[in-house]
Amino acid sequence: MFFKVLGWVGNIILSIGVIPQVVKTWRTHDVSSFSWSFLLMWAFGVLFTFIYIAHGDITTRRYQWPLWLNYLVNILATFYLVYAKFVFGVGV
Repeated sequence: MFFKVLGWVGNIILSIGVIPQVVKTWRTHDVSSFSWSFLLMWAFGVLFTFIYIAHGDITTRRYQWPLWLNYLVNILATFYLVYAKFVFGVGV
């Protein structure tokens, strides 16, 4: 039970951790500090890792919900940051 709680708490922290950056980017439209290489590697890294976890969980029918929460939130947030860099980063 301890490790299950530890997993949930850790993944909730990781999920929440990206929210301040998304909110700041949403409000300011400042994307000048984001490098394309970082954003694209992070976006595809979380996407591919989520696919790997989902495939394994579906195959074994043993679902790791904390990981699903973390990766789904990070996929949405990271792809928003990629979108923002594309839209607001014109000329930067």
